[in-house]
Amino acid sequence: MIIFGSRSRSALVGVLFFACALCGSTAAQRLHRLRTWFTLFFLPVFPFGHGRYVLQCAYCGGQSSMPREGAERFIADSERAQQAHLAQETLPPSGV
Repeated sequence: MIIFGSRSRSALVGVLFFACALCGSTAAQRLHRLRTWFTLFFLPVFPFGHGRYVLQCAYCGGQSSMPREGAERFIADSERAQQAHLAQETLPPSGV
């Protein structure tokens, strides 16, 4: 007997801080990529399509879908912000 099916998986791909469109508070906005995988004996084998992107507010939990182009821009901005933050942490304290 062969057991097959599908399963959805979510992966966090980026985080930025800005005002939520739903609640209006400034909080972390997390971008998740949702993909459906073909499973064989409950193990994911290969994904179906490109998946979809969902933006979730860390404050209110509200979710909204995001087109792929917007998600790619969000990911690039998130990586740029993370690099700037890491560069700021490695600088010696001022006045020393």
